[in-house]
Amino acid sequence: MHEGIYIAASAGIKQGKKMEVIANNLANVNSTGFKRDRLTFKELLPPFPPDSGLEAGKNVLLTPDKSNANVSYVAVTEQYTDYSPGVFQETNSPLNMGIDGPGYFSVLTKEGIRFTRNGNFRLDTANQLVNQKGEPVLNQENQPIVIDAQGGKIGIDPSGNISVGKGLANINIGNLKLVNFENQQTLEKIGDGLFYQSDLKAEEKPVTRTTVRQGYLENSNVSSVEEMTDMLATLRLFETYQKMIQSIDSMDEQSANNIGRVG
Repeated sequence: MHEGIYIAASAGIKQGKKMEVIANNLANVNSTGFKRDRLTFKELLPPFPPDSGLEAGKNVLLTPDKSNANVSYVAVTEQYTDYSPGVFQETNSPLNMGIDGPGYFSVLTKEGIRFTRNGNFRLDTANQLVNQKGEPVLNQENQPIVIDAQGGKIGIDPSGNISVGKGLANINIGNLKLVNFENQQTLEKIGDGLFYQSDLKAEEKPVTRTTVRQGYLENSNVSSVEEMTDMLATLRLFETYQKMIQSIDSMDEQSANNIGRVG
C-alpha cells in the first residue's frame, strides 16, 4: 500500500482528536469556572530506525521508532489547559463567589481535597458551605465552613473573610482557603469543575494579587465563536486528508489494473 495513505491517515487521526477536544470545550461553554483545552502538534521527522517488516513499519498506529524511515507522521505533543480567566457574571447571590486572579477554592470530596474555580456555593441542612454536589468548602484549617446566619447578612470581603451580622456587630466566621500552584499544568480535570493535583510533590502556595468577588460567578473561558471557527477548519482538514487517501487509493487501483496491460 502507498505510504502516502499512512501519512494522510496519521494526520486525519490527529484532527479527529482535535475535534474531540473542541467538542468538549463547546459542551462546557456555559459551565462555571471551566477552562478550555488545547492541543499542540509537531512533525515526526525521519530518519527513524529501520524496521524489518516493511508493512508493519508503515502502520500509522505504531510508535515512531517502529515507523518506516521514509515516512513523516503527525504527532500530538501535548494536550494542555488554558487557564486564562473567564468573564465575571453578576448574580447578587451572597453565596456565589468569583476568584479575580490566580487561585482555587479548596473542596473536600470523598477522594480527598480537590480544587475548583466554580464558586457556585450554597448552605446544606447543617449550614455548611458546600458546592452543588454537597461537598464542603474548606477554610484555612482544612475544615468545613459553617455559616449560621440567623437572619443576618452574609458578607465576604476581597480576602475571603466570611462574616455574618446586621451591620453593627458582625461575627467573623472564618476565611476561605484559596491556593495556587507553581505549575498549573499538573492539575487534572476530574469533572464537575474540579481539579486533582497529580504531582504529589507539588506544594500549595498562598494566593497573591487575588480577590474574592461576592455575588459573582466566573464564566468559562471558552469562546463559542472561536471554537466553532476552529471546528470548521478542523473538519475541512479532515476532509482533505480523506480525499487524499481516496485519490491515492484510486491511483493504486488504476496502476494495478491498467499499467502493463497487453493489447
